[in-house]
Amino acid sequence: MGSNNLIGSPDQKTAAPEHEVTLSDFTISEAEITNAQYLEFLNAALADGLVEVNVGTQGPDKDARLVQGTSTSSYAGKTLYNLDGIRVLKDHDDDDADGDPFTGDVEPENPLNIAYIGYDETGNKFYLKDPFNADDFDWKALCDYQDYGTTKGSRLPDILNDFDDWAGAGANLGDELQGWTAADPSKASNLSDKNEVSGWPVTFVRWWGAWAFANYYGLSLPTEAQWEYVAKAGQNFTYAVYDGQTVSDANWNQAQLKVATHHVRAAKSGKANPFGCYNLAGNAWEWIADNYVAPYNTEAATDPLIEEANSTVRCWRGGSWNYHEATLQSAMRFFDEEDRGNDHFGFRIAGSPTGTGLHEKAQNINIYSNPANQMIHLAGQVVEEYRLFNQLGQEVTSGNGQSIDVSALPIGSYILQVYDGQQTTAIRISILR
Repeated sequence: MGSNNLIGSPDQKTAAPEHEVTLSDFTISEAEITNAQYLEFLNAALADGLVEVNVGTQGPDKDARLVQGTSTSSYAGKTLYNLDGIRVLKDHDDDDADGDPFTGDVEPENPLNIAYIGYDETGNKFYLKDPFNADDFDWKALCDYQDYGTTKGSRLPDILNDFDDWAGAGANLGDELQGWTAADPSKASNLSDKNEVSGWPVTFVRWWGAWAFANYYGLSLPTEAQWEYVAKAGQNFTYAVYDGQTVSDANWNQAQLKVATHHVRAAKSGKANPFGCYNLAGNAWEWIADNYVAPYNTEAATDPLIEEANSTVRCWRGGSWNYHEATLQSAMRFFDEEDRGNDHFGFRIAGSPTGTGLHEKAQNINIYSNPANQMIHLAGQVVEEYRLFNQLGQEVTSGNGQSIDVSALPIGSYILQVYDGQQTTAIRISILR
């Protein structure tokens, strides 16, 4: 783990010294978690009374609608997701040479870098917003912005608008909004539709939002060691791309512009690495389980997970659509406060080993797959009885067969009790689509 030959800043080069790590078997999701997947989680957690929508009262979150944990959750008061997240607006080029991105003239990013999950107060449910629905996205109004003044965070009164720049005119930074009008959004022939953005990685998610998703399904966020093992693909890849070197296949700021003009792409896109994983390099930064400590302890370690008391600094890995090439290195480490997360923060999940499909064992009965999608199979001795319970302890199905159809059940975490003729064993089962 680590590399003594990293490119980057002096601090980054020394943050990941090489050392020996032994890992137990594990699984990892083939791609970053998508808007559609996160939407399902939010509605399931809402139904279970674990999350609520509140309005931020201070700092960058002031007046924003935030998904937060309820008092009955294990992340009470923590912010999971910003429903009102918009593109990053800051002084990217630092032409004023003051070293502060929140003073001076703003260079806005692509307006499509926005939160795609909405909340319907009347129906009390989350939903996927439609880029072609002017009620969800008034792209003209969303292109309004203000420059900063000389005092950090203070904005000048003039309202500016760069809609034309993203509609194939003006500075011609992009053409996704070309032809769009509030009266007839359908004429925006280059605009990504609802189906497409459903498969983009969820962004504007905080560390606790990533953790809560994984925990809901009985899974976890990958550790730094697990993530890096997958990124190196068992071959010590320098870059976290499919062959360890072809960075052109990744989604990053390849034009090396001061302001990257694009956005995330489908979570499952580009070429998979030898382990079958997509977009480990670029697309969206990925939240990691560990607290950040640098440099590594170089002593040999088994299944390391860095947990620092009272620390709120978490790791993220892999680079994103708007960062530079050095961030794509397999061993490169970055960090941020766990309560932050904008248009380039995402995540993937990890779990226990599945081998050839076997996940858990109840006495002499193998139970697979877990997480399940359509069916749970019970292999081995005859199952005299099974009972499946939701998180509220309510029985949702029972029987005595070898297969359990869960296709009609909501996503979430369940307890499966299996009686094999000798004793009853309880195992946690997750349903994830």
